This record gives sequence, C-alpha cells and structure tokens, in this order.
Amino acid sequence: APGLRRGAVWLQSTTAGLDDLPALAGFARDHGLVFVDAPVLGTRQPAEAGTLTVLAAGPEEARPALAPVLGAIAARTLWTGQEPGAATRLKLVCNSWVLAVTHGTAEALALADGLGVRTEDFLDAVAGGPLDLGYLRAKAAVLRGGALTPSFAVDTAAKDTRVILAAARAAGVRLDAAEAGAERFRRASAQGHGGEDMAASYYASFPGR
Repeated sequence: APGLRRGAVWLQSTTAGLDDLPALAGFARDHGLVFVDAPVLGTRQPAEAGTLTVLAAGPEEARPALAPVLGAIAARTLWTGQEPGAATRLKLVCNSWVLAVTHGTAEALALADGLGVRTEDFLDAVAGGPLDLGYLRAKAAVLRGGALTPSFAVDTAAKDTRVILAAARAAGVRLDAAEAGAERFRRASAQGHGGEDMAASYYASFPGR
C-alpha cells in the first residue's frame, strides 16, 4: 500500500465474491485509487493469446488509461456500468453456466462409460445440432486424452462454486445443480484430482478411482 500512487487505476480481475467487493472498493477509496471491477472470461491460453473477454465496471474517466492494457489481453471488453459489482455479478452468472456444462459433460461421459457407449458415438449423435457445443468437445478431448493439465483446476472451480452459491443465497435464489456440482468437486478433490482440470468432475461418478 505505501507504494501506491494516488489516482492510479486498480484493475481487479479476480473472481471475487460479492461480499468481498466492498472491502476492495474501501481499500481503493482509502488509498485514493480508482477501482475497476474487471473479472475475465477465459483462462491462461486465451490470456496469452490476447483473446479474453473482460467484464468491466468502473468510472468512465478510468477507461482511456486501461485501453492499452485491455487491448493486450482481451479480444473485447464489455462495460457493464460504473459501480463496482456489476461486472462481478455478470461473471458469477457466466461461471455458473461454465460449471454446469462442465459437470454435464463429465456426467454424460461417465454414463457412457458405465453403459459401454463410445464417446465418439455420443459426439456424433449430437453433432451439428443445438446440443452440440464446442465446450463439450473441448472437455471431452481433455478427459479422453488422459492429460488433465488444468486450464481451470477442480479446487479453483470449487472456490468459484462456493462464491456463486453464496451470492445466490443472498439473492434468495436456489441453485440445486450448483449445490450438486459443489459436491462433485469435493469428491473429485478428495480422490486426488484437486489440481487437475475441472473436467475431472468425471471421477466423482466413480468412487475409488
């Protein structure tokens, strides 16, 4: 904190909980910083390629200074408002969808294995239709490739699930699928997959693996 220059823009890109944002905004206010709430959609590879989507909320006067930074890491920036929290709320909604698709992929492939159905036949059956997703194919490839190098790890996804559920409870919204997903991540982590890609939710379907 002593090294911070008053008036500097603080671009906060962690997926933080809604309960955490007031403390961050308060820190910025106490040190004369311009606080911008700016979580991102994407992981390490799109960050390195400069193709993230940034969800941002902050004062308009901060945007020119941020333009070269955001231009280096993101293909687009979606400004959601000027008050901190608007971007994080949108990020939690987006992450709830990502996690639901991850668990859906993991369970479909687990069921296929249990029933003796080839992954290729499942993917061929949905190919080109409304049920076909690039994300489904990406996570299926991760699982079938056997190398679960994390783009987003199980334990990190579990943390985000907790943040999403806390926000939902505060809003009076019940998320049954997310509650079940939290339990899947807990089991996968307990099986030793906590540092692997979150597609390892698959292993929660097979106790003892």
